[in-house]
Amino acid sequence: MVEPHWTAYVGMATGVLGAITGISGAIMGYISYRRSNSVKALDLRLELRRAVSEIDADLSNLGKLMDHANKSRQRVAAATGRAQSGAMVLWDKGFAEDKAKLETLLGKAPSSSESYDSLSPTDLESKLVAAHKLQGEISQLKEKYHASLAADDEERKEIREDMRARTRNAT
Repeated sequence: MVEPHWTAYVGMATGVLGAITGISGAIMGYISYRRSNSVKALDLRLELRRAVSEIDADLSNLGKLMDHANKSRQRVAAATGRAQSGAMVLWDKGFAEDKAKLETLLGKAPSSSESYDSLSPTDLESKLVAAHKLQGEISQLKEKYHASLAADDEERKEIREDMRARTRNAT
């Protein structure tokens, strides 16, 4: 009779050990995949909540900024004698359009009290893209009116310089 050789037992033991290791690796890989998806969803939720809170803050301040810039432009135009000029008519028309756009943006703005817990990562991503698009539109308006205020400040400096020059020449 032929005696079994010890290498066959070693081969069988390492094969069983390899199968167990492979199966446990596959299970751990699946668990890690699920965990990374939940972390990804959590990151997207956090980013979306941050974007929504920025939109809320920007929209609440944008109306005040626009009104302040409009008053500033009207005062500078009155000081320079251009209150009834074509530039002011265009400014007033643009301001009215921007106010209407602000109302539209306020209607599009997501609610900060909305819960995003039940959304899938794909839905969260699409909402985040929409929030970033809205933030871009808000930023354009903010930049426009900040630039307007800066231009008005420059115009005020020129008015002051002109007044100083007139005062010096008068004495």
